[in-house]
Order: sequence, then C-alpha cells, then structure tokens
Amino acid sequence: MDQIERKLNSLIISTLLLSIISLFISQMDFSRNIYLILTNILDFLILGFLITEVVFEFKNSVYKTIYIRKNIFSLLFVIIFISLFLYNKIILLVFLDFEGSGNAFLILIIRNLFLLLKVLSRFKRLRSILESIHVHPAQTIFISFLLVILGGALLLMMPFTAAEGRGLPFLNALFTSTSAVCVTGLIVVDTAVYFSIWGQIIILILIQIGGLGIMILSYFTVFVLRRAMSVEDKVLISYMLSDDDMSSISRTMKSIVGITFLIEGTGALILFTGFVKNTTLSTGSLFFYSIFHSISAFCNAGFTLFSDSLEGFSSSFILSGGIALLIITGGISFSVIANLRSILIVKLGRRDGKTFAGQPRLTLNTKVVLSLSSILLISGTLLFYALEHGGTLKNMNVGSQYLTAFFQSVTLRTAGFNTVSFESLAPSMLVVMMIYMFIGAASGSTAGGIKVNTVAVLSSAVKSAWKNEKDVVLLKQAIPPELVLKAFMILLFGVVSISVGTFLLTISENAPLEDIMFEVVSAFGTVGLSTGLTSGLSGFGRFIIIILMFIGRLGPLTVLAAASTVSKRLNVTYPRADISIG
Repeated sequence: MDQIERKLNSLIISTLLLSIISLFISQMDFSRNIYLILTNILDFLILGFLITEVVFEFKNSVYKTIYIRKNIFSLLFVIIFISLFLYNKIILLVFLDFEGSGNAFLILIIRNLFLLLKVLSRFKRLRSILESIHVHPAQTIFISFLLVILGGALLLMMPFTAAEGRGLPFLNALFTSTSAVCVTGLIVVDTAVYFSIWGQIIILILIQIGGLGIMILSYFTVFVLRRAMSVEDKVLISYMLSDDDMSSISRTMKSIVGITFLIEGTGALILFTGFVKNTTLSTGSLFFYSIFHSISAFCNAGFTLFSDSLEGFSSSFILSGGIALLIITGGISFSVIANLRSILIVKLGRRDGKTFAGQPRLTLNTKVVLSLSSILLISGTLLFYALEHGGTLKNMNVGSQYLTAFFQSVTLRTAGFNTVSFESLAPSMLVVMMIYMFIGAASGSTAGGIKVNTVAVLSSAVKSAWKNEKDVVLLKQAIPPELVLKAFMILLFGVVSISVGTFLLTISENAPLEDIMFEVVSAFGTVGLSTGLTSGLSGFGRFIIIILMFIGRLGPLTVLAAASTVSKRLNVTYPRADISIG
C-alpha cells in the first residue's frame, strides 16, 4: 500500500509542477514556433498525468462505487479539464494564426484558467504529502520560501503589475521575487519606473513575508483564529527562532509580530515627515512611500521607489537617520529586542512603584550582538570616510560626509540602500565593504551574512587555540563544542558559496573581477548593493545570483539541514590516528 501511495504522490507532484511551469511558459517571450511546441508538449503531459492519476486511483480502490461517490467533484473537474483541453486544441487548429485573431486573448484566459484551477485543486491533496515533510523543520522552511518565490514570480509576470501593461519575463520575475522574499534588493528593472502600484504592492508583501518569515506569519494567523498549535508546529517555530524554550513560543511569536508592526509604523511616521520636506509627492503617495520604505528598511530589503535609490536624500538627516535606525533595529534580531524590552519594562516598573519577581539581565547573545554591531558600525563609518572623503564624498560638506559615511556603514549590514553611487568607489573600499557584507548582522534577524554571532564564536575559538585553552570562552562563558563546529561550518559554507559563484560568473560575464565578486558577496549576504552589474547579467548569471540570494536568506545551516537525511547512529569507535597539518 505504501508503494501505491508513493506512486500516486509522485503523479500528483508531477502534475502540479508541470501546471506551474505551463503557467510560466505562457507568459514568456518566445517565438511563435517554440511557444507552440513547448505549450503543446506540456499540455499533453499534464493531460496524460491527470488521466493516469484517475485511472490509477480507480484501479486500486477496493470499492469502485464508493470511490466514484467520494470523488464525484474531482471526476467532474477532470471532465471539464478534458473538455477545455479539446476546445483549446480545436480552436488552435481552426485558427492557425490564432495569436493574431480576436480569439487569442480569450483562448489564453481559458487556458490559464483551467491550469490555475488545476494547480489550486492539487493543494488539498498535497497537504497529506507535505505533512510528511513538516516534521523536518529545515525542509519545511526551504519549501515554503521556494513556493512563495514561485508564486511571487507568477504574479510579477502578470500584465497588471507593470506600468506599461507588460509583465516581466520569467527569469526577471523569478529574480525580482527572489530578491524581495530573500530581502536582498538586487534588481534587474527599475522598481520605481517599471512596476505599477499593484506590482509595487506585491513586492512590498513579498518583502514583509520574507522579512518576518513565512512560517511565523502563518502561525501568527493560527493564533488570530484562536487555534491550538501542535508539537510539530512549536518545533518548527523554535527552529526558526533559534529558541530551545518551546513553552513560551506562543508569547514570543505574538511579541515578534507586534514589535515588527509597531517599529514599521513608527518608522513610517518618521519617514513621512522627511518625505514631506524633501519631495513634492501627493498625500497618497507620501503615505505609500513612507510605508514601503519603512518595511523595506526594517526588513533590510533595500528596495526603493526612487531610481537612484536614496542618493537624492544624502543630506537629509531625517530620512538617512530614520532609515538607518530601522535597518539597525531589524538587524539586531528579535531576541535582542525582546531582551532589551524586558529590561526596559522592569526599569519603568520600578519608577511606577511596581515590583517584579525576576530581574532580567542582558543575555550573552545580546551583549555580543550589541558590542560587535557597534564596533562594525563605528569602524565602517571611519573607514568609508577615510577612503572616500577625497573621492565620492569630496563635493559634500563635512556634516554630510560623516552622515553619508555612517549611512553606508549601516547599509552594509545587509540593507542594500545607498546615498552615493558605488560605480566610482575605490577598489580598497569595495574590499572593505565585501568583508562587512559577508559578516552581516545578527542571527535571527531580518538580515543575512554569516552573522556577528558566528564571528564572535569564531574569534573566541581562535583566541582559545592561540592561548592553548581547553574551552572556547566568550565573555567569561564557555561555548559548547557543537556550536563552535557549526560556526566553522557556516564560515566554510559561505567561503565555498562565494568562491563557486565568483568562478561561474567569471565564465559567463564580461566584467572586472572586483565587480563580479562584489555582486556575489552582496547576493550571498542578501545585501542588495551593486556596482551596476546586476541589470547587465546574462541569463545564466542571473540564475546563479538567484541561487546565492536563496541560500543566503535561508542560511547555511538550514540549507545543509534541508539537504541532509536522518540515518541511524551506530555506536562505533574508530582508531585514533595522527596527521600533519599547518
């Protein structure tokens, strides 16, 4: 029975994937002959899988009459699907030049409609299949991000999302959707010009989903609907939040969503005042621009509604400062914010005469994040000013120079905004920026990179090895060996990913090595900064950047865990050996 179920599941998944691919193909800019060949092959494959699935289920059912009665709607759907399929093919034969006839638009709508209905009809059946993956948190997160990216790409291919009524080609739509969901900010078309208001709203929703995390939003909806969480749900959320205490998962998740919306709302109000002073936008546009940039900044996404990013606001303290504050807040992680919030509540409670049983203190994680983030921000500001005060900053006054240097230091924490052009930066500055982008911000935040927490553990391990100490000590606390091993694994994964990505792009792209490497590091760190290479990338180059953005957002540990398989552990001890190193 298990073998029959596996075969059926394979048929269902294959039909679903072919249906989605067919929807994408119908929006791609192919020549007529290639388009007809691809669509006909896919249509016949989908029909074949659909009929095979029904025959297979019917053949293996014990009671045929009961099967028909229980699946009457599914069988009716199959009949409707076959009818529309035949209608589509007959019309195609009658109107050989159907793309130029008046029926072209109608045929395309009918075709996409029954394919879309087919995709939606599979989700109920797919639920049982996905439940088996649900027990593996890393795989669940991997698939969730992938599905949202594909859904976003499909929407961005639709004509209503573009200002000129022509949706993005498939690869560009996939690139933009990945960049938004993975909160990167690299773009192949100008967000401010190419997209309509609906396209920009879709990008904004994708940014919010990617920033908060798909599963957090999903399970927050569960709480809103007052439904209970299963143990598997709590394990998944605990995995995403890197929090071992599952007893407080519900409270933690509500706090995360509440804090996020509060910060984004406050940020939007600050940016609104800045846009009022520095732009001539209408009232409606002012509200939308403020909300869009507040969410984009807090989620460290880097998408803007201005063609030159934020270069026109380099001297505006309100806009540069407000966006920088949102970036920093989003980059220090929800756990750090929650820790600081609990301490603040106690402090304010004392003033009000209230007493608290517990005395919350700064956790080791909070100390590491705040200290290293401060060091990186200050050093980044000083380095940018020192290396560029005679270059990109030379035409600004001293105050604007330091403000711009500070903003660029902040945005290197995987935010992707810029207030100066990066095309004329000195090579030495690009090297410094790549190091900062590779490090990124804090674990559990909306940012990318290998994370400052990882750097802290790595530096402590090196220091302990230098001093020949038995334990790895960080701020007078011993770090477990498994965490040290994970930190080195993350570093190795990041270096290998960047090396492979750089190698592949040097083959496919005709560009300077420093520009290619900058683009690769920016994609892996989900930063979104570019020296101008993104829009000129080949199809293969864009695909490589898409993969780098995806694995950079999920993180090395999640990608490796999703790809791993659980095997039975054998209690085997191997003989010790010696090997020369160094």
